[in-house]
Amino acid sequence: MEGRIQGRSDPGLSPKGDDQRLALLGHLKERPLSAIYTSTLQRSILTAQPLAQHLNLSIRRQPELDEIAFGILEGEYFFQFNEVGRAEWERFKEDRFTYRIPQAENYSDVAIRVKPFAERILQVHQNEEILIVGHRVVNQILIGMLLGCPWDKVLKLQQTNDCIYLIERNGETRVFHTLNGEMKEGFLLLQKEGYLSKM
Repeated sequence: MEGRIQGRSDPGLSPKGDDQRLALLGHLKERPLSAIYTSTLQRSILTAQPLAQHLNLSIRRQPELDEIAFGILEGEYFFQFNEVGRAEWERFKEDRFTYRIPQAENYSDVAIRVKPFAERILQVHQNEEILIVGHRVVNQILIGMLLGCPWDKVLKLQQTNDCIYLIERNGETRVFHTLNGEMKEGFLLLQKEGYLSKM
């Protein structure tokens, strides 16, 4: 709500976030979920709680799912960087996989910590449906790994706070996204003119 970079900072949910977690409950309460995974950050855990309580499932908190660390930019207002902050952000945007903002992670660091988790859930939850409540960058990397996407496509992948991805891996892998209560096949990709559903 304040336009701050959150990263590893740990605020709770806004009133809109409270509404969205109840919407998640309404959308998924009939799904045959066998497990719910979240990060260790409050906003992820709180989002999953109503659904976990409804389904009588424990929340499995995984530090591998914590959002990317933004180092010296954590908590800064996104549109009010000082000169140093703006320069760091621009350098990071040019190469998110190799450049590190001081005291932060880059996308490669996130991929290294997410990969064992991705491999584990594919092994442990064969033929099961699970829910993962993560964060924007972690979700991009995780979805890319599960679908074998090239990194240039991963960077275009969008996930607004009210977007749910469904990935099917039984037989041919397919992906769907739900936005505003409507499910469409494909990724939610950001184009110059706005969001676009596309494989």
